[in-house]
Amino acid sequence: MKKVIAIIFCLVFFGISANAQVDKNSKEYLQGKSHFTLLKPFTEYTVKKSIKTALKKETNADFDIKFEGYTTSSIKNGVFKYIELEGEDVKYNDVIIPYVHLKSLTDYNYIDYTQSPMIFKSDMTYEYELLLSEDTINDALKNSKYNKTITNVNKIAYPLFTISGAKIKLADNKLYIVTSYNLPLTKKERTFIAQSDFEVVDGKIKAKNVSIDTAYGNLGLNKVANLINYLNPLEFTMKLLDDNKHKGTIENVNIVDNKVKVSGKIYVKQMTK
Repeated sequence: MKKVIAIIFCLVFFGISANAQVDKNSKEYLQGKSHFTLLKPFTEYTVKKSIKTALKKETNADFDIKFEGYTTSSIKNGVFKYIELEGEDVKYNDVIIPYVHLKSLTDYNYIDYTQSPMIFKSDMTYEYELLLSEDTINDALKNSKYNKTITNVNKIAYPLFTISGAKIKLADNKLYIVTSYNLPLTKKERTFIAQSDFEVVDGKIKAKNVSIDTAYGNLGLNKVANLINYLNPLEFTMKLLDDNKHKGTIENVNIVDNKVKVSGKIYVKQMTK
């Protein structure tokens, strides 16, 4: 998700040169008076078109984009007031995200895109919302990085059992974790299924209200919950979508229309160079 923001930063001002005075880029100047320029709507249109084209190339998805600047010259210098985008079936890190919504919450956003790497000259906050499908999460779990999670779980579970894989199933607005495992001294693969709700605790997605079928016997739910939190398919999927360039938080998670809805904020801190 944060990579999408990076695309905006890189291309929002693509092909636009800057001539305005530096003091006319200040928050006090831009917000302290009304500004009117005939070219501003055209400049905003050019910016939206550039972002739309770049995101299409990067994610193979069409985005609806809203963009607002202050003046033509400030836009050219890397200052904008507001941006919002919505996209469906967005390809990101080899998974398809059914829905992405991102919008700026700060009304003054300033970057120096002429530097390499670019410099963020103001603090910026973005609000995001994602919908993750069953295929989205299962494709994420096929990533080789998830093997490390499986290995770490097996270090704890051995010699009671070893896990060979995990996937999820979404049905009736419930999420089921399907775990394949083997018992010691047997090559026969078995399947264990648990159903769980999820909540956000200290910015991390955790299992809650775990339930299992009585066919599995008298298993302790706390142990099952611990296993799910070790495997944690939702937490892993969100980390796979995170490029670690900016600080992000997960604030809410729930299941809507058999899709996992995750929302939160991304914080971009002012830099100096």
